[in-house]
Amino acid sequence: MFTSVKSIALATTLSVAALSSAAYAADPIAFSNVNVEASMSAAENGNALTVFPEIVTDLNTAVSERITASDDDSDPTIRIDVRKVSLNGNPMLTGSNEFNEIEGVVDITDDNNTIGSQSFAVNVAAYAADITVPEGYVTVAPSEEDFYDAMISGFADVVAAQVEEINTARAEREK
Repeated sequence: MFTSVKSIALATTLSVAALSSAAYAADPIAFSNVNVEASMSAAENGNALTVFPEIVTDLNTAVSERITASDDDSDPTIRIDVRKVSLNGNPMLTGSNEFNEIEGVVDITDDNNTIGSQSFAVNVAAYAADITVPEGYVTVAPSEEDFYDAMISGFADVVAAQVEEINTARAEREK
């Protein structure tokens, strides 16, 4: 499927405004922990964890590289639950080991209520270049060789952009 596609657009459900935020908090929020889990299972007729056993670790690493880390256990935490990895909506991946959709929910927990607890969905999908991308999606064109990394990076970029929005809102409140 992907060998015949010359370019692929990676679309994420995040507004363009969120990615283009210019404001940056003076002291970015530090997170004490990033925990990625996958709640998808064989009961949902999916085999993504068998095909991509490293996806949870890779996503954890990608998000951790994009946020400010802290050794203080009282700082906020990020929990990500990957709920779906599929190829054109089908959670049973084929022998070609390809996927073009990844969905999850991100929970930011802040026991100190510095930023407040928050939750948001992250949906990343790859579309062929000739498909119209829905309004509100941001597109990035990865090469075929970088497809897996682009999907993981796209998901992590959305999480990082949401954290940046929290930083920006916090900076505005502190003015």
